Amino acid sequence: MGLNLGSAAGGSLSAHLHQHVVPRWGGDANFMPVIANTKPLIQTLGANRDDIAAAWPRS
Repeated sequence: MGLNLGSAAGGSLSAHLHQHVVPRWGGDANFMPVIANTKPLIQTLGANRDDIAAAWPRS
C-alpha cells in the first residue's frame, strides 16, 4: 500500500490523501515495475552523480 499526501502527491486536490494497493510476490523489488513499468535505481545519489559525470563528454 502506498500513501500520497497533499499537493506533492500530484493530485488535483491539495488537501487530500490517496492510497494505492499494489500486489506483491516473492522475489519482487517493489511496486515500481507494476505501476510505472520501470525499476528503481539502487544506488546512492552521490554514486549516481559520479557515474554520470564520468560518462559525460568533456569539451
